[in-house]
Amino acid sequence: MTSGSYATYYINLDSSTERRSSIEAELVKAGVTESYRIPAFDGRGLDLQSLGDCDVDAAFRYLGRPLRGAEYGCYRSHLAALDLFLASDRPYGLILEDDAMLDPDMRLILDRAIEKLECKGYAWDVIHISPNRMKIFTPLTDLKDAHKLVQAHYFPMVATALLWSRDGAQNFVDHYRKVTMPIDTMFREVEVRRARGFAIWPPIVGITGADSDIDEVGRKRKVHGRAWYYGIAKQKRLWNNKIIALWYKLSFSKG
Repeated sequence: MTSGSYATYYINLDSSTERRSSIEAELVKAGVTESYRIPAFDGRGLDLQSLGDCDVDAAFRYLGRPLRGAEYGCYRSHLAALDLFLASDRPYGLILEDDAMLDPDMRLILDRAIEKLECKGYAWDVIHISPNRMKIFTPLTDLKDAHKLVQAHYFPMVATALLWSRDGAQNFVDHYRKVTMPIDTMFREVEVRRARGFAIWPPIVGITGADSDIDEVGRKRKVHGRAWYYGIAKQKRLWNNKIIALWYKLSFSKG
């Protein structure tokens, strides 16, 4: 497979023209000649309680705090990108957020990662190519320079850049359309349990460091609205996922 096997999408708010220029320049730098813009869904100011595709009560119970409108909007934006990818004829879809900073060798390294997975016959959902840290993983193979393909048993947070297979995307849109948590939290919940998440480490996509236009509320978030059990809920989900990830790591075979 070559880079022509995957379509490239980037999520960008209509009003964020500078960020659009930035991500488009990054795509040119990385040699990506064809990409599709996904208008980001702006969830700021929405009454989430009134939305049929959002369960704020479930979110509060799970997170120990209210779900924010920006988080709802980010979730909806990634769903829109996955839907567009599935409507295409490409076997893989690369979904970027507009603060992504791309390695010039990104296409080459992605091609090698796909080739390795296909040659080994691994069933996989998604490759995280922008992890900010890696915990509980199994190194599989060298790709280029220091970059390695790893099985990400404890799937990384932050969804700046993800390469999806059709199986992984289809599973997600079929079963997780209702918003009950932030999108990267849901990605971890799903992939820790399906054990079909991979990553490239060190990452081949970073972030520009620009403040998000759509998550202004999130940047200024304080403790207001948190439940008394907020800390307990956070530790519970972290340790539940770590225990599952450790079990899969111990039972994982490189083939």
